[in-house]
Amino acid sequence: MVRLGILGIASKMWLSYIAQRALFLFEDHPLLEISAFIADDPADVGKTLAEATQDRWQAEEPLPARYAGAKLIAADTQSLKSSGLDIVLSTLPGPQARMLDPQVAAAGIAVVSESVGLRLEPDVPLLVPEINADHLGIIKSQRKARGWERGFIVTNPVCTAVIIALAMKPFVDAFGLRACVLTTLQSLSGAGYRGIPSLAVLDNLLPFIDQEEEKLHSELPKIFGTYRDGKIVPHPAPFACTATRVPVRDGHTASITLDLERTPDLGKMAALIDGCRGRAQALNLPHAPKQPLVYRPEPDRPQPQLDRNRGDGMVVSVGRVRPAPAFDHGVGFVAVGHNHGRGTYGNSVLLTELLVKEGLVGRA
Repeated sequence: MVRLGILGIASKMWLSYIAQRALFLFEDHPLLEISAFIADDPADVGKTLAEATQDRWQAEEPLPARYAGAKLIAADTQSLKSSGLDIVLSTLPGPQARMLDPQVAAAGIAVVSESVGLRLEPDVPLLVPEINADHLGIIKSQRKARGWERGFIVTNPVCTAVIIALAMKPFVDAFGLRACVLTTLQSLSGAGYRGIPSLAVLDNLLPFIDQEEEKLHSELPKIFGTYRDGKIVPHPAPFACTATRVPVRDGHTASITLDLERTPDLGKMAALIDGCRGRAQALNLPHAPKQPLVYRPEPDRPQPQLDRNRGDGMVVSVGRVRPAPAFDHGVGFVAVGHNHGRGTYGNSVLLTELLVKEGLVGRA
């Protein structure tokens, strides 16, 4: 079994929710065992997980009793090296992640980071396992540049980018991509439990999400980029993104229009979408959906309330596929995915499994 640590589960920030929800996916895992919880605040070192999260537990289910008495360890080099950990899931705000994630990697431990902190570093892969698992090849260059013998960092994209990239994958693979214009309708849970005041969004739509459009503009080209000669070269297609917040609890929706390099046969779209597979499915990762994309033929689907929990929240639904005559080879469609079930903790858990299955962590 690969020894897993979780960093950020007791954080005062809302990102602790991601680690707390991931905890349940790692219970009785066939490949990984939870071996340590790492404190992001030195004041929490030595506290039990129950004590540290007493007023910070955000997950819907209570803290499992089996972990309540586990004591949080320090994030210093000596403690990390003596922990025996192989891999750490880190869910920290950007500034903290930029400091602590490299510290964990320098101690010889692989890091799967949920944070925005290092996503755009040239030598750090930004991964959706079904799309760009080959970008793991850059880990060798990362270690050499940073002087790390065993440790390394891979990152999880912003949740919206995970959903959008998965929905785009069959179109990009089959017909190439020249440009993308999209608008998101993002759920309230994407901003955290205390993120949006209720009176601001009831009977309303918020047409701006701070930094979200910038993340999509930069992260999507990197996800669809090409790994060659030890570098990740972002996809050259321009992206124009508008991010909005809507009064939906869970599930992000995106209205996407693509200018493709070749005109698609819309009669074959259902088979193309339903047949989409990637490295996660080829490796049979424990939490990978057998079918990551589902085509919805109904004129009023997908909808977040009806489609967000498909495949335990790991499946993205695509519908309303239609011509987009504004472009020479245009196609438009709507995608819905669970922003956390697939976008945050779901994709992060898949990344830990991917690293194990690819032989990048664990004992020989």
